[in-house]
Amino acid sequence: MSLLTGILETDTQVFLNLNALFPASSDTFWLAVTKTITWVPLYVVVLARLVKNAPNHSTWLFRIALTIVGVLIWDQGAGFFKEWIARPRPCQEEFDGMRVLVHCSPFGFLSAHAANSFGLAFLMRKWLKPSWFPILLLVALTQSFSRIHVGVHYPLDLVFGGMWGILISTILVRIDQQFS
Repeated sequence: MSLLTGILETDTQVFLNLNALFPASSDTFWLAVTKTITWVPLYVVVLARLVKNAPNHSTWLFRIALTIVGVLIWDQGAGFFKEWIARPRPCQEEFDGMRVLVHCSPFGFLSAHAANSFGLAFLMRKWLKPSWFPILLLVALTQSFSRIHVGVHYPLDLVFGGMWGILISTILVRIDQQFS
């Protein structure tokens, strides 16, 4: 067995264990958590805080523009990797006892949900008060786990999605520092 095969088999076993972790009675909760629309009120508040905490008009405009660029890069980058790597989602496989609660598109590596939520948490970490970071990190972790519960991502899809989000947010923060 090759190293990659061993890693993918472990990823599958961890997925199956996590997918079965919570009972079916919690499905409604996880379906709500996994939907982006659920988090819109939080993100509106975050953007309002971003505007309020900025030292001037041009700073908050620039940071909102960087956030929009970040969302585009996190999301479109994830789409690029999904097509390039072409790793089937777990819901495309036939695993006994696996829970699948949402539409299943073909490829899942890397997770756009994880990229967006972790990217936003780490981007706002530099621009908002420190008390916001644990909240946004908890949202990112919860939203990412929901993708396992609904059956559409392996854990490594989420880890690499989160890393993609953090990488791009680090670059965006550096761009902001250059222009501040």
